[in-house]
Amino acid sequence: MKRFALIGRDIKGSFSPAIHSYCFEAMGLDAGYGIIDIESKSRVSDIVAQLKEGELDAINVTAPYKKDFIPHLDQVNSRAESIGSVNCIHGCDGEIIGNNTDWFGFGKALDSFPDFESVVIIGSGAVTPALTYYINTRLSCPIHIIARNLDGLGESGLYLHDINDFNFKAENYLIINTVPHQSKMDWGNTINSIEGDAVCAMDLNYHLKATEFLNYFNSSADTKNGLDMLIYQALMSLDIWYDKKLSLSINADDLKKDLMFRYYDK
Repeated sequence: MKRFALIGRDIKGSFSPAIHSYCFEAMGLDAGYGIIDIESKSRVSDIVAQLKEGELDAINVTAPYKKDFIPHLDQVNSRAESIGSVNCIHGCDGEIIGNNTDWFGFGKALDSFPDFESVVIIGSGAVTPALTYYINTRLSCPIHIIARNLDGLGESGLYLHDINDFNFKAENYLIINTVPHQSKMDWGNTINSIEGDAVCAMDLNYHLKATEFLNYFNSSADTKNGLDMLIYQALMSLDIWYDKKLSLSINADDLKKDLMFRYYDK
């Protein structure tokens, strides 16, 4: 039996075990997926040791440890290296290899949105570089980042704005919230400081079908939470771990319906 797990902090409510269990059952795979909640990055080396010793076959990594695993890895995929974080790690030929699948999940989540001319990202956490990587390499449109901490975001083509003092113009934009749902935000003041119209809005938080951020837009823009991104980054992780295009045998729409019934439609 193959053993997989999600590593993070305060992650007991994650949908990831349900996603992978659905896929394992659908494909008839003898595998399990659990949660390992660690309180400090000092435990990262213990997790890597479990991978090297074969106690774990592969892992996903979520906040706040996406950067902390990198020094412990034997290889980092060039795309993940460009992004600067890993969320997918596996062993291969005695080496521990890091990948990033967030950029792919984000790109797939955009498929149902109308065209947009620019992007506004709220927050500068470890997932933000995966979003900017996709936009810069696939879409090439202006990117505005609004955040409290703008350190390390000197990437070319980014327009950086202090969340406590900003005002700018963006036409027909996609707006994305990456700030955790526990954070207190004055969404009205934040969004009203952007001149122009949002044509679509995405909240990477997925525990609620409609978040406070998404509710602000009502019918003025196409909206979605982070469930699509979560599903597709997980499917790409499976392909990497098994070194096969297993995801092609999964109907993502049926998987999403299963999750929505399980978590939203109770």
